[in-house]
Amino acid sequence: MLDPIFVFGAFRLPVYSLMLTLALVIALALSFRRAPYCRAQIIDTGIGALFGAVIGARLEYVALSWDYFALHMDEITRWDAGGLGWHGAVIGGLVGVWLIGRWRGVDPHWLLARFAWVIPLVMLSAWIGCAAAGCGYGREVDTLANYPDWLVWESRDVYGNFVPRFSTARFGVIVGLVTAGIGLLARGERRFWLMLAVVSAGMFAIGFVRADASPMIAGLRVDQVLDALMFVWAVQRTLTTENTESTEKMTRDRV
Repeated sequence: MLDPIFVFGAFRLPVYSLMLTLALVIALALSFRRAPYCRAQIIDTGIGALFGAVIGARLEYVALSWDYFALHMDEITRWDAGGLGWHGAVIGGLVGVWLIGRWRGVDPHWLLARFAWVIPLVMLSAWIGCAAAGCGYGREVDTLANYPDWLVWESRDVYGNFVPRFSTARFGVIVGLVTAGIGLLARGERRFWLMLAVVSAGMFAIGFVRADASPMIAGLRVDQVLDALMFVWAVQRTLTTENTESTEKMTRDRV
């Protein structure tokens, strides 16, 4: 991945990583604002969720690219080389929330309500970062003149080829904004699952115009199959999850 580097004095950070870092900082700040009485527990859980998300995301990417990594085992733990899967990040992050939440004596369901806004924020930052780094790039088109302006643009892929293609990063940003808007309609833990369902549906749709490599199953990209499974799970959780706002006082008293 040809990720541009943000340079500030001696400080150097890939743009994609910078965008994700900003999203996580903003999400943590929002969690603090809504629960100022248990900031230590939120920080501990956030760190656990981050570690779980990174490990899960890398495991997914390696599993889906096993033909390559079977011949390059030494690169499996090369975090600096890029390669993360968002489905693994969600599952790993949820495991981190559950484990650390239980350890710190805070209801994991209540914590999900606090962390819900990380979903649209990461969606937005990841696709803005991809626009700079060339990841998740769209299929090539013959000419921009044959398509509406909002549907295509000139952009590069991970190999540096700069050609007209579907504007997947733009679609991703739109999905992120729509997800944030829909999140305003829900409360408590339901907000987390509702926004996850919207993101899953959006990623499934974007998959039809992506050109980056992916194994295929029944005419769909493997990541689209995972998107569909994540959508079904998130919808089921949205419909069955109880309102965790009622645990606010109990959590405050405990900590």
